[in-house]
Amino acid sequence: MTAVAEKPKAAAKRAARKPVPAVQTQKPAAVPAPAPAVSEWDAALFREAGEFLKDAAEIDELHERSGESDRLLRIGGMIALRAAEGVLSSPWVDATAYDVAACINAARLIPGDVESAERTELIASAAERLAALTECKAEDVVRIDVPRPSWPPRAAQQPATNGKQFTDEQLNELHWRAYVNMDCARSVIFHYAEHANSEEVFALRDLLDTYCQATDEAMKAKETGNLSSGPLPDLSADLSKILHLFYIVNDDNRDDGVLHGVEYLLQAAKRIADGDLGVLE
Repeated sequence: MTAVAEKPKAAAKRAARKPVPAVQTQKPAAVPAPAPAVSEWDAALFREAGEFLKDAAEIDELHERSGESDRLLRIGGMIALRAAEGVLSSPWVDATAYDVAACINAARLIPGDVESAERTELIASAAERLAALTECKAEDVVRIDVPRPSWPPRAAQQPATNGKQFTDEQLNELHWRAYVNMDCARSVIFHYAEHANSEEVFALRDLLDTYCQATDEAMKAKETGNLSSGPLPDLSADLSKILHLFYIVNDDNRDDGVLHGVEYLLQAAKRIADGDLGVLE
């Protein structure tokens, strides 16, 4: 009995002799925030949507002009396939799905391009997956009732926006459609900047984000009646500035395909802001 009673005392003495750990003086390294979770179900939907858009972009359409709609669909497919791997372009799953939809909607506003029945069917299949991700109707995510502008647009025979007469309602529509392209471009470059690891790309990303925020605030101010007219001339000037910087950064030596895709989106936004796409016809 004596030996059993003495064991705790001996253990207590050994504990008392153990050295006290030194107090940590350095600040522990910051733990990165966990990436937004993408469920297996959401990943499967993104993967299918991405494959549909990839196939749609590869169809050899008889475009009259640039074929930029192919590139926009390819960019949307890229965003979707990356989301299937757990890399979202926006903070949330549904927001990333809307980024993909924005690429599709922008592709359907390229003048002179065409969309065959086969491409339309593939886009519709992708839209169904995006609708499931956003919990909305497919027609509310991917617009099908917007007529594609013709080429050359009749508005191109007139001066730029500041020389044309638009109603407030028309200015609001032009402003919103230009912003859709800008926001899609912002989503792509935000996603790409993490992998590019380039100071120039980071600078372009931050500048575009600033212009997008200013545009969004202007639209909200317009909706609340705080502005008497749409700020489209300023938007066009901002787009001209950032496009000039893109041309400098993405020169012949760099020739970055993703940055070219962002440029196409911003060029489309500027043409809309200038009233040159005929989207109001």
